Amino acid sequence: MFLDLNFSPPRDHEEAIREEASIPEEATIPEEEAIAQEGAIRRSAVNLTNEQRFAVYFALRVIKSRDGDICPDDKLLVATLLNTTVRMVERIWSDANRQIAEGLQVDVSNKKKGRSGRKRKDLDLSRTSTIPLNKRRTIRALARSLSVPRSTLHRRFQMDELKRVTNTVKPTLKPENKVRRLKFCISMLDELWISTSRPLFKPMTNIVHIDEKWYDMTRAKNTYYLLPGEPPPVRTVPNTNSIGKVMFLTAVAKPRYNDDGEVTFNGKIGTWAFVEETEAVRKSKNRAKGTKELKSVKVTRNVSRDYLINKVIPAIQDKWPDEDEGATIFIQQDNAKPHVLPNDVSFREAVEQTDLDIQLVQQPPNSPDFNVLDLCFHNSLQSLTDCRSPKNIRELVEGVEEEFENYEVDKLFRSFVTLQAVMVEVMKNKGGNNYNLPHLHKDRRQNEGRPIIFLSCSAELVAETRALIGEGQ
Repeated sequence: MFLDLNFSPPRDHEEAIREEASIPEEATIPEEEAIAQEGAIRRSAVNLTNEQRFAVYFALRVIKSRDGDICPDDKLLVATLLNTTVRMVERIWSDANRQIAEGLQVDVSNKKKGRSGRKRKDLDLSRTSTIPLNKRRTIRALARSLSVPRSTLHRRFQMDELKRVTNTVKPTLKPENKVRRLKFCISMLDELWISTSRPLFKPMTNIVHIDEKWYDMTRAKNTYYLLPGEPPPVRTVPNTNSIGKVMFLTAVAKPRYNDDGEVTFNGKIGTWAFVEETEAVRKSKNRAKGTKELKSVKVTRNVSRDYLINKVIPAIQDKWPDEDEGATIFIQQDNAKPHVLPNDVSFREAVEQTDLDIQLVQQPPNSPDFNVLDLCFHNSLQSLTDCRSPKNIRELVEGVEEEFENYEVDKLFRSFVTLQAVMVEVMKNKGGNNYNLPHLHKDRRQNEGRPIIFLSCSAELVAETRALIGEGQ
């Protein structure tokens, strides 16, 4: 009799076999699924966190101190509680005993990190410094020059083996420019402290910084954060040169506080747009003929003189603290051609009509970093204005003026502290502008209620700076 391999036993015969084996039908699990479940349990049981690994060591140590020895049942109990294997418990306990025998601090944390996974490729990144800068502006260009995959180089960048640096063009400084910059820094040191071991800067409370800046209605390139699937915005203009913009004249001084930390003078003198109101000559689809609209004004020396005499000086007279009666107020500006000269007759006559002693001073040439507005204030105010969406010049002017009035006083104060830090770096750089702004954590100090920062520099730095000034003269 031959056995037919394709023969299926009858239903009653199959049930009889199951009854003999005492295996219920619902308890049968396919072999492949059982193997998969066992492998999943094994994988999840092996991976313990560092806290669980230390708990294994601590539990066995307590058991040993109580019973004097550890039996296999103890290891099995700990393994069962943590859903791991006995072999894992034994390995952790053995590793801890080895460290104790060598007099080391017990550390049973997982050693997999950095030692598992695909091995790193050998990549000589020291060749990067030999590649011209114009060929390493992007990861793709640098990868092409190094003849390595872009993904490999990007991975090394994520591992901090490469760094990204944002570089801006700075003014060219001649030797005489550097000497004038050093003289300016020395002039800002307090005469009472300049001969001490830690010279301090002047309070700078009697200096008004003024400067001009263009403010645009929108930027040609903006960054937005969207949800996945959200369509990007569509912004259109006839031409990027047709984006409306207005130049503003801004004047600020250093804010002041009383002994309780309350603001007694916010330092915001004012900001004024160089615009004039005119009537529309022609009609358009946006407005009728004769409609009042704002137009930008070309800034010349006569326009600067008019704004200085009729806007800046009256604002200083109106807002300046009364306790400074009789003190000299310096208006610091850069050397732009439209600016009024310090010996301007009309300016002197306007000052004589007030009860203040105001003088114009010019900062060193090619030194925008010596003006608080160019240093940080203008960029900060521009970023706040960008959060608005003005539709015309009038809304842009109103938005800039409102953001100026709402500007944080503490942030303006910290700008003057940054200016003092810049002067220290300029003296260290021998009058140059190749320096990095130091991180002073000014906002953290103010948020914690710590004392207001008064920067100082070393006496050796002052002596070196004076020697350089003497050599330059």
